[in-house]
Amino acid sequence: MRTLKVMLIGFFVAGLSVAEVKKVRWTYQEDRDADLAHIVQVVNEKTGLKLTTKNFLLIENRPLATSYFQMYVQQAGGLPVQGQVIRVWTDLKKRETIQVEAHVDEEVPQILVNRWSKTPRLDSAGTVQLVKSAIKEHGEDLAIRDLKWKDTWVKNQVMRVVRVKSRRGIHKVMISVTDQKVVDHRYEPFQQADAGTQEQGKYFSVPALVYPIWEEYEGVPVQLDSRIKSELRYLMREVREGGENPYQALSEGKKYLETFLDPIRGLTEEGRKLGFWAMSYVKEQAQEIYRKLPVVENSFNSGAILEGKYTTVSFHPSAMKLQGIQFALKASSQFRPNWVYTDASNETMEMIPESGLLGRPLYSIDDAYSRVAQRLSDNNPVQYINDGFDEVQVYWAVTQLFDSLRPMGFTDPELSTRRFHAYLYDTDISMRDNAYYTDDTINFTTYSSQTHNMARDNTTIWHELGHGVMDRLMGDHLNLADTGGLSEGMADFIAQLVVKDVTQGKDFVGAEKMRILNHTGFYLTSESHDDGEAYGGTMNDILDKAMAKDGLLGLRKVSDLTLEAMRLTRNHPELTANDWFSHMLFADEMGHGDLRRPGELKSYILEALNGRNFSLEGAETASFALLNGSDEVLSTGPGSRNQPIVARLKAEESAEYALSVRLKNSATYQFRFPVTIKVQLRQGPIQGAIHWKNESDKPLEYVLRSEEDTAVIPMAVTGTCDEVNRPDGSCVDYAYVQIWNQGETEEAQAKKRFYIRVIPQQ
Repeated sequence: MRTLKVMLIGFFVAGLSVAEVKKVRWTYQEDRDADLAHIVQVVNEKTGLKLTTKNFLLIENRPLATSYFQMYVQQAGGLPVQGQVIRVWTDLKKRETIQVEAHVDEEVPQILVNRWSKTPRLDSAGTVQLVKSAIKEHGEDLAIRDLKWKDTWVKNQVMRVVRVKSRRGIHKVMISVTDQKVVDHRYEPFQQADAGTQEQGKYFSVPALVYPIWEEYEGVPVQLDSRIKSELRYLMREVREGGENPYQALSEGKKYLETFLDPIRGLTEEGRKLGFWAMSYVKEQAQEIYRKLPVVENSFNSGAILEGKYTTVSFHPSAMKLQGIQFALKASSQFRPNWVYTDASNETMEMIPESGLLGRPLYSIDDAYSRVAQRLSDNNPVQYINDGFDEVQVYWAVTQLFDSLRPMGFTDPELSTRRFHAYLYDTDISMRDNAYYTDDTINFTTYSSQTHNMARDNTTIWHELGHGVMDRLMGDHLNLADTGGLSEGMADFIAQLVVKDVTQGKDFVGAEKMRILNHTGFYLTSESHDDGEAYGGTMNDILDKAMAKDGLLGLRKVSDLTLEAMRLTRNHPELTANDWFSHMLFADEMGHGDLRRPGELKSYILEALNGRNFSLEGAETASFALLNGSDEVLSTGPGSRNQPIVARLKAEESAEYALSVRLKNSATYQFRFPVTIKVQLRQGPIQGAIHWKNESDKPLEYVLRSEEDTAVIPMAVTGTCDEVNRPDGSCVDYAYVQIWNQGETEEAQAKKRFYIRVIPQQ
């Protein structure tokens, strides 16, 4: 496999989108010739353009489980053109076309290329300063943990697209290179929970008692003792030893201050002499250190660690400050940057090159099996660490995901075998009561009495890893054209596939209330998790129909179909719901050997989309407008999850907001009037931090009697937080506005969120 490393960031700006590019797609039924020159010729014939092979640069070239994938980016003057690509799928044997998709446009005028070549360059220092200023204006999650950028053409302008990894999410900043000004800034939180014969000598297994699905549901244990007998499989017989601090050499004579983080100057010897550093360079140095660490036996004699074929399980470095741990915390060999404040004002941070921490070691064949899984009302992390059960559960769950998906088609070279790293007990208050996925890692926080321990909830673990499976199969350059709902919905669905495999399709306590069981409509939400319900719910309806007919064979068929649709949408520059389900139908049309007949699942797909405010033909859909004053609350902008409206209030003060709701029917989807609007202020996912006036556990209710009606919903927040959930003493929360059709009692089909951040003032 040869991959040319060119960073393309899926990021679009109002007025600078790629919506006007010419889109061309054909399949093996029309043309099987996969030679690039021929493909460009066909693209020209279909679009009227005059492109040549010199306009394209190969940036990805890899085998997948069922096809060979290549991606070419259109370029000008040595820079990629935003969102303009040719993607080619061929069969693995003859390398004949399966599918070609082109998003292209005319060449960038040569006069602009020449002008660009003479334009003074925006230097590294200027870029970092502009990025820091943009992030500072964001108001929260201001830390910069890593950043990288790439210059790219966007509508005949050269833009510097910067991706900044922060503490809780990703900032995406676009800078005009010519004007040296920030054009746009967006923020996205990390994706959160709202062996063969030749290898047998490398691994060993130990027995364990684990939860097959979860420890509890809605605060109630699923039964008195619901653990099952299983194994921790594929534990490595040999591991690398971390010692006291395996990466200490990286800190000798050096400091990694956030203010000197520079991905360009940090790559040069001259820049490093001046104190600048780049995370990519540090990671390369850390990898060299890891390769030289001593290899030791992973055995009960010295205490076996949870490092296996598919996962490593460690503690977050911040667990070191917890008091009362009854065994010595030792350094893991896995590199993990640790960020600490360097001053009392908590404004400046420094990166310490460290590792995670090893958990409680295994000293006998029965050690994992005998560990206590007590449920503590306060979810005390120190006691959980001493018990040593959480790490056993997480190791089992991650390994089980691979064992479930591999027979169902997840066999793509490298993508299906690369490890996921797991970290437990992140003590940061801003991360509390959550789990999140990023960069091949699943991360668990600490948990209050208000929630459950997510390290013992496999649906959460498999959901977060579902993001990882999607990232691997759908590519680093994928851009979702909606709220990100496909990501959340498919993460839910990957988890559901594993659940169905583990339970062999049988029922279990709490199954009837899982989020994936819903009738949420498309385009009637404003937040990725709610939007994801439409995707996940539709996929689950397809699965239910297939399993009703074919049982566990139906599970294999739908799993295989889903994984193939992911491959066939790899690196899509603007993937919509229509694109996703169209590619599912194409994957179904092709069939797959003896497992799936061509077109076998088509009727299930189309039936599942009925009633979800969806049209493959692009017909007008129904709408749900939530307004704050005269401004509509959308998935981005003020009032969204990524941009809460800020209220700076003294304890005795309050802030008022006038929300309103309007509904509009379409030919294919009608609300059933009179419609009830329920405004939920507590009890929802991660709700309860803000103190709303007149809040209660029961939702506020309003009624719309027709499309002509508008519901006015007065809202007010006080200057006192019920719970602080940000390090600066502020609280973030939302009002959950749900639309219930007449006669509905189980769930809403439309729902939007209105986010507020209260910053108490002295």
